[in-house]
Amino acid sequence: MASSSDAWMKEYNEAAKLADDITGMISSLPSAGPESQRHASAARRKITILGTRLDSLQTLLTKLPGKQHV
Repeated sequence: MASSSDAWMKEYNEAAKLADDITGMISSLPSAGPESQRHASAARRKITILGTRLDSLQTLLTKLPGKQHV
């Protein structure tokens, strides 16, 4: 059975990877045209997913035993 801190670290690592992916997508955003719109739309979807992951991290953080809440 995985501990709460293991679950938090797994979620954190996935969120960090997603944030890096989003950064890469934004830095390589085409300047114009339909490809630019598709690229931006994909980045927005990933940003939404990242927001959900951050919410999950916050929830997991409150469940860690013996930690003071920030």
